[in-house]
Amino acid sequence: MNKIELRNYFGKEYKKEYEVELFKREGFTRKQCVACGKFFWSLGEKNDCGDSSHNKYSFIKSKPLTESYGDFWKKTKKYWEKTHEVIPRYPVVSRWRDDLYFTIASIVDFMRLEKGKVSFDFPHPKLIVPQLCMRFVDIANVGVTGRHLSSFMMLGQHSHGKKGYWKNECLEYNYEYLTTVLKIPKEEITYGEDVWAMPDYSAYGPCIESFSKGSELVNSVFMQYYQDSGTQKELPEKVIDVGWGFERLLWYYTGDLTIYDAVFKKQNQFIKKETDTDDALLKKYAELSASLDVDSMLDMKSEKIKIASQLGLSFEELEKQISPMQATWAIADHSRTLLIAVSDGAIPSNAAGGYNLRVLARRLFGFKKEYNLDFDLMKLMELHARELKEVYPELSDSMNELNEIMSVEENKYLETLSRGEKIALNLINSGLNEEKLVQAYESNGVTPEIIERIAKENHKQVEVPLSFYKKITEKHVMDKKKTSESVETAISEKTYYDHQYDYSGKAKIVSVGKNYVVLDKTLFYPEGGGQCADHGWINSVKVTDVQRQGDAILHFVEKNDFKKGESVELKIDVSRRQSIQRHHSATHLMIACCRSVLGNHVWQCGSKKDDDEAHLDITHFKRLTRKEKNDIELLAESMIRKDLPITWKELDRAIAEEKYGFRLYQGGGAIGKKIRVVEIKDLDAEACGGLHVSRTSEIGLVKITSIDYVQDGVVRIKYKAGPRALEYIQSREELLEKASFELSVQPEQLPSAAKRFFDEWNEYRKQVDKLKVYYVEQLADSLVKQHPDRLVKQKITEDSKFVEAVALRIAREPGFAAIITNNEGFVAAAANESSAYSAVDLLLNAGAKGGGNKVLARGKLG
Repeated sequence: MNKIELRNYFGKEYKKEYEVELFKREGFTRKQCVACGKFFWSLGEKNDCGDSSHNKYSFIKSKPLTESYGDFWKKTKKYWEKTHEVIPRYPVVSRWRDDLYFTIASIVDFMRLEKGKVSFDFPHPKLIVPQLCMRFVDIANVGVTGRHLSSFMMLGQHSHGKKGYWKNECLEYNYEYLTTVLKIPKEEITYGEDVWAMPDYSAYGPCIESFSKGSELVNSVFMQYYQDSGTQKELPEKVIDVGWGFERLLWYYTGDLTIYDAVFKKQNQFIKKETDTDDALLKKYAELSASLDVDSMLDMKSEKIKIASQLGLSFEELEKQISPMQATWAIADHSRTLLIAVSDGAIPSNAAGGYNLRVLARRLFGFKKEYNLDFDLMKLMELHARELKEVYPELSDSMNELNEIMSVEENKYLETLSRGEKIALNLINSGLNEEKLVQAYESNGVTPEIIERIAKENHKQVEVPLSFYKKITEKHVMDKKKTSESVETAISEKTYYDHQYDYSGKAKIVSVGKNYVVLDKTLFYPEGGGQCADHGWINSVKVTDVQRQGDAILHFVEKNDFKKGESVELKIDVSRRQSIQRHHSATHLMIACCRSVLGNHVWQCGSKKDDDEAHLDITHFKRLTRKEKNDIELLAESMIRKDLPITWKELDRAIAEEKYGFRLYQGGGAIGKKIRVVEIKDLDAEACGGLHVSRTSEIGLVKITSIDYVQDGVVRIKYKAGPRALEYIQSREELLEKASFELSVQPEQLPSAAKRFFDEWNEYRKQVDKLKVYYVEQLADSLVKQHPDRLVKQKITEDSKFVEAVALRIAREPGFAAIITNNEGFVAAAANESSAYSAVDLLLNAGAKGGGNKVLARGKLG
């Protein structure tokens, strides 16, 4: 069943699915829209549902109201807190979800994935959350339509369970807000019928959209059903999911020309204090731009030409008037989105969700350059933070880190700009298509705006596909996890949690595979969460790996003569287990120390804890300095000496999140309504299923062995803990002692001795180079004298560089040509411009494979 079929199905049952007591009491009647065919409810004789896709904005005022973001939030909060619990927002980086990079709707806060199915976990039965959300697929619309944003507050209104409410109460609350807070006359409100569904129809139901004067103000979703083998069934617990677009509400309330004027009034003035835009023209454009939307049209330029015609302008005149203001609006939007995302721990990069932030940053820097907008980006972001302080005071806490991150990002943009302009010109001359555009952006940072500017400067016409930004950003919104189908149906009891210090025991084999066995209970920890598997023995047979598959734990063995039902003895490799435990606890310690030294933007984005070594991948925007490395080690050492307790306990997810916040999800989203929390007292708490030591002192020692910038925005830190760290330090000392012995100096004199030897070697190399130049001259002169026919053919025993140098030196003589080879089969052919020979012909005639030109050719025999 698809959405159209669902809409028709619910429409036939409209009295049950859509009609509420409010409609009956106030006199709202059901009608069908003459424009789109959808059904809606309204007062009077209206024949239009009020959707902006076929209505001009008519709420724009000649004298807009002045209302700040914070003041409007106070009005809104005051209304809702009388009947609902108003809770703080969740982060925009949805760490609690393994399948999403960013929070795209307020309902995401409470969605949980358990065994592939969606469930909900609400902290209150009736709540309001001012949730900041990210929507990158709308980037091409931002600044153009007057209404699209890349980040916004979804004022989430949610209710569930017996203590919550359902359709009648929901529409009553919403109607009261619309008529008392927004002060909309009820005659100007229409309610449209629609449906909402999860992609897999694991939850769906009717929804009612509220419109007024061409603007959709709220969408009330009633999750009531799910599909089970093609049959519609009632959900065990019905959920109300109402999304109020707060910025749109503010825009409607003030009656400003665009959403950007309502939300970014001070920011727009800061970016561009004086504009040449005609206010009357801007007003007319704003009214008509309601119909613009990249997703619903094939050709944005054609749509703009229509608007220009309605305004009595050419397309070029419209662009000249409107484009600078559109750039200002886009900068205001993009800078706010970057402020929010970076404050929540995301950084621009070429990977994962950071990719979309880089798209915004480069678009921002591009507009700033193209329109010569001379403003201080950090001051603009500080202005955003002040404007949002009433709702989101935490945004002011990350300004120092934000300044450094954005400075690095702008420098990267400027480094690629000159190269990018040449690439853009080549693209324009060779013909554009979407594939070339995506490659140019991903490989060289060439944005569509750069291409359009270069084309304009060179008086050329180009058409950038409307779907470009959607195409490059949508694959970085959701993280599509690979899933493996479970083939093992046995169930294993995990005794390694409750009996962590039991290293031997008994079990019974419940399943036998080709090279593995499954036990009814096991002390062996399976690989997971970056922690490598235990090794050991089952009845003296070596266990080489342990993996989880569904509810079964597979023990891979060197020799498999085991039988189902057989009782066996288990023995853990204790040394390996304890080393891995130390490395796992060291990893939790290291992430806390990295965050303390490098900044609040640091999050874990990968790790591995093995017997010999561990590594931690962190989000960071540049390479670590020697001082930062040393500071991390020193801080870790001080935490080890404090002998802090390390504890683990299972908690309800909601309780854990409320107590520890979303730093819990360093290693990704945990599964289930209960999560296992590992806490280093007063330092770190994470959702973790791994095994740990019980106190930081048991880690013993942590030594960083290497630091690599493994990909853009990700730094990998490798380290060793406990005896492995000591072994590493001892091996380094042994190397120093050997080097000292070979150089006949004390270890502390090694740096100066090494420099002295390098300087001496460098001087020797220079002398050798001088001798080689002399030798080339001597050999070439000798060969020239031996070949009066002016064609030198000679084999010598030197390297390829020397061979080429001799050939070129001979070819300096008027009329001469040379073909020189060496013992490795390298061939260099060279010819003077006055020679009768061609170098490339000489090369090929000698039977060599290679190439070149008339003057010089290189190749190899055979």
